[in-house]
Amino acid sequence: MLLLTAHECADPGIPARVVGSPWPVKALRYWSALGAVRREMRAFRPDVTVAHFLPNYGFLAALAQAHPWLLVCWGSDLLTNARLSPLHRARARYVLRRAGLIHVDAAVLAEAAVALGAPPARVWTRPWGVDAGAFGPAGEFRAARNGARPIRLLWTRQLEPVYDPETFVRALGILKRRGLPFHATMAGEGSLRASVEARIRAEDVARHVVLEGFVGPDRLRALHREGDLYVSLARSDSTSQSLLEAMAAGLLPIVSDIAGNREWVTHRRVGYLVPVGDPEALACAIAEASRDPEAVTYRARARAAVSARARFADTLEQLEAKLAALARSGSAR
Repeated sequence: MLLLTAHECADPGIPARVVGSPWPVKALRYWSALGAVRREMRAFRPDVTVAHFLPNYGFLAALAQAHPWLLVCWGSDLLTNARLSPLHRARARYVLRRAGLIHVDAAVLAEAAVALGAPPARVWTRPWGVDAGAFGPAGEFRAARNGARPIRLLWTRQLEPVYDPETFVRALGILKRRGLPFHATMAGEGSLRASVEARIRAEDVARHVVLEGFVGPDRLRALHREGDLYVSLARSDSTSQSLLEAMAAGLLPIVSDIAGNREWVTHRRVGYLVPVGDPEALACAIAEASRDPEAVTYRARARAAVSARARFADTLEQLEAKLAALARSGSAR
């Protein structure tokens, strides 16, 4: 196994090479890596190549004429980047038509890939999934709240525009003015940190909100065990790992009403869907969930859905089989 990367990284545990020149412009950095990628592939002679992210490593694999190879697409690859301009769309089409197999983690991505020119038979839809046992709730499944303590809200998305953290804080302000007791934890960093802090002060909810910043896996699991409701307001997403983790941990999800979330959350059956960018609707959903007698049932359904459809071990098993089949197809040619 050999890892080729355009960026220095911590020890990945396998042989690795940094390719390309450290240009400050990302596009130039990847273009400069093409010669090194071709040389490494000729020397290493891989049975199969895996390229994550269409706009950079996927594009490199296509230009280097890797064969056979698997393209792994992520939400932004097809839902945002490919729609930026006709040039971005043409690049996406070029890469998608050359990959031997295309892995997407949501149906909305599969539809986008096919719309951009991917042969439907080459598109494999499967969430990466999570280790449901690692995120399982301690002891018996939590009962519905009885109002004896504040509702505990957990946010684990980055503080970036696509995840809309300021709408979350606005909703918290509405809840405070309506007298609903809550405690919110926001675990994540990003370019909107200062804006979020300012909004917390403006809404006068500083006593009720903790900004954890980036947290490691142990702390993340502890936060899941402490929480009641999980909130994600992504404006664009495929299958969210954060959502799957929260569902596996037994939290009731309240998420934006977008295609990627609708694949996992049915309104008032598994959790709540709220319109994008609507703090009033979010505040109402949180208030309703805090007293919903069906909350325990929603949480159980959420956990069962992850266990049935999104186990990481199952994904790895299927991925290994797909890669073996690709490798055999390359040997045959």
